[in-house]
Amino acid sequence: MTPNAEMAYRSSLVKTAIGLAVLAIVATVFVRSVRSTRAAPFAVERAGLTGWMLVMQPSDDPLRSWLAVSPSTQLPASLGRDIFSRGGESVNYPTLPLLPLLLHSEFDRAFAGTVAPEEIVRLARDAGFESMAWEPRCMGYRRISEPGVTRGVYFVLFDTPSFDRFRQQLSGLLQGSARDLFDPAALSPVLIVAGLDGDFGRWMPLRANPEVDCLAPVDAT
Repeated sequence: MTPNAEMAYRSSLVKTAIGLAVLAIVATVFVRSVRSTRAAPFAVERAGLTGWMLVMQPSDDPLRSWLAVSPSTQLPASLGRDIFSRGGESVNYPTLPLLPLLLHSEFDRAFAGTVAPEEIVRLARDAGFESMAWEPRCMGYRRISEPGVTRGVYFVLFDTPSFDRFRQQLSGLLQGSARDLFDPAALSPVLIVAGLDGDFGRWMPLRANPEVDCLAPVDAT
């Protein structure tokens, strides 16, 4: 290799190294920017956290709830728009936004034929789900990568002690071995607002772990 060719080769290597370094810096800044945007608090109107209604065996429910609470439609809609604008991901929204209290699979497995449905609904009404103000804890996010597909779901996790008490009371309605068929802790008070695909039922029952799942705070104004 001639001196001129060697100098040109070294110059090319230097330019390539500089280019790669610049790309790495740009990628790092972009990733940090996306994470910072996603971690910024979500804002919801406090008026949308009251006046929720109990719904028994809702039709067209992708979560397959037996008993659920239906929020104001404006609440999940505004959060869904916020999620899309932050991440730029193509997301799907539940056609019927609901917070499940008891799933169909749980009712069929443990309660059908042993506990009167009216008793379950009575416990839910006594818990005050329709009169309380729901307190959001955070926006949660889960992502699972599988061969050929990536699934993800966004949900609001609520700080609702009465939800856990209600599930424990449901367990108390069961007798003998039937109690082993129902896990009160299997489900958290979560409102799914968006997902990377439309099969929201595959996430149920969803037991949230705030230390792992919380993406950003949710502030009520």
